[in-house]
Amino acid sequence: MMGINHKMSFCIPRISLSALLVCFISGIILTCQYYPFGNVFRNVEEITTVIPYGFFFRRLHYASGQLFVILMLIHIVDHFMKRRYKGFSVGKWAGLVIPLIICFFILFTGYILKGDKEGIYAGNIFYNILKEIPVAGETITRFVIRPGEMFFWLPYLYHVFFLPILLIFLIRDHINNWFSQAGFLLFTTAGLFIYSLLVRMPMDIPPHAKIELVKGPWFFLGIQVCLGVLPPIVAGIAAPLIFFAILLLLPGLKGHLQKAVHYGIIFLSLFYTFLVIFGYFFIKHSWVLSR
Repeated sequence: MMGINHKMSFCIPRISLSALLVCFISGIILTCQYYPFGNVFRNVEEITTVIPYGFFFRRLHYASGQLFVILMLIHIVDHFMKRRYKGFSVGKWAGLVIPLIICFFILFTGYILKGDKEGIYAGNIFYNILKEIPVAGETITRFVIRPGEMFFWLPYLYHVFFLPILLIFLIRDHINNWFSQAGFLLFTTAGLFIYSLLVRMPMDIPPHAKIELVKGPWFFLGIQVCLGVLPPIVAGIAAPLIFFAILLLLPGLKGHLQKAVHYGIIFLSLFYTFLVIFGYFFIKHSWVLSR
């Protein structure tokens, strides 16, 4: 069975949890300076350029959040490729998959909170996709994202309060198991500190800048490509929900059906990876994101 070796399987979740702790601490520091109303872009630029060490904590928060999600994704892929889900109940398997979904949503709301042109475009397309949901679309948007002065407020609440609390609750059992050795925390923190001092974040684009090319976050690029050829409700809601529903139910399937679904998930994941790569190199017009 394919997968990473035992030593890497042991280290990855512990490093990822250490990155999550660094992300939380740096996020609390940034929250003290962030204001989700008015000229958010100016506020973020002031944090980056005026507040002492603001640039460092922004980079640290960004890097640690990305590292946590990427390592958690690798951890779940490792479980999947080794077919460990066969020994899990649907509930236990969901305890791994649902936190990853929440992590991607945390990253996405953080992307919006930048307040730059990319963040505003991403928020608008998310709002327009949610509105496409039959019957309940308008109601759902009231609880997730709203246009106007309150545009950043609800993503802020989800990013800073609701989703982190829910994430900690869902992975609480893993925290006890993964935080058994302080060396992982020291190693991860040192690595992230060095990275944040040496490596710049992607440039923020002023909201009123005239630029044709606007791309979403890396994990959204596949959906962004699909939005150019499929209805928003299909590309942004139905397809992701169906994929994750199948993934969640995988331990409950048996025999040849489980095997077929296993390889189907691999095919769809590789296809989406191709779309992400295609979007990164070949998306040339912002209409794909803003339609």
